[in-house]
Amino acid sequence: MPLGTEGTRPQDYRYWADERVRFYDLDLMGHVNNVAYTIYAESGRAAFLRHIGFWTETGARQNVIARLEIDYRQELKYPNELRVGINVQRMGGSSFVLGVGIFAGEVCVATARATLVRFDGQTRKALALTEDERATLAPYLATPA
Repeated sequence: MPLGTEGTRPQDYRYWADERVRFYDLDLMGHVNNVAYTIYAESGRAAFLRHIGFWTETGARQNVIARLEIDYRQELKYPNELRVGINVQRMGGSSFVLGVGIFAGEVCVATARATLVRFDGQTRKALALTEDERATLAPYLATPA
C-alpha cells in the first residue's frame, strides 16, 4: 500500500528539535539503520516532553509509550543534519498521540506516531489527562491539511 503524504510537510509540525546522523547509525549497506530512525523520533519526543513540562524522572505523573508506528520514506546517509518535528494528533482520556516528522533539509525521511499514556509512577496505573495537561497540549495540535 503506498504511503500517504500526511505529516510530510514542515508546516505540519508545531515543535522542533535538532538531531544529526552519527557514523554509528549506519548499517552494512552504508545507509542509516532503521533502528536509528526510532532513536531520532525518541529524542524529538523527549525534547518536546521536557519543553512542555511532561518529563519527570520520578513522581506521580509520568508517560509510557503504548504504541509506536514508523513509516520509512527516504534513505538517509551520513553525514546529515536533521530536524525532528512534533505535533499532537489526538488527545484521549488518559493518552495522547504525538506525530513525528524527521527531516533532512526540507525532505521528510520518516514519519512516526507514538501513543503515550499518562500514568502514576507509584501505582503504575493510567491517569486521566487533567484540564491543565490538555491546555498544555492544545497549542501543538496538528491542523488538517
